[in-house]
Amino acid sequence: MPSYDFLCRDCGEPYEVRLSMSAYSAGEGRVCTACGSDNVERTLSAAFVVSGGGSHRSSGCSPSSGFT
Repeated sequence: MPSYDFLCRDCGEPYEVRLSMSAYSAGEGRVCTACGSDNVERTLSAAFVVSGGGSHRSSGCSPSSGFT
């Protein structure tokens, strides 16, 4: 089940909820867990996990290809 990160625009509290994609699409999880406000925005998570282990080779993207 995906995890979604939000930030409350009223109290400034960040929070995370785990929802199915259909529940997220239906608008669930968009209430601050600290103050109950629905004035929230979705944020990008700072962490990510790469599964599979081992080394990963470039798929054509390199510093010389324009990505910085």
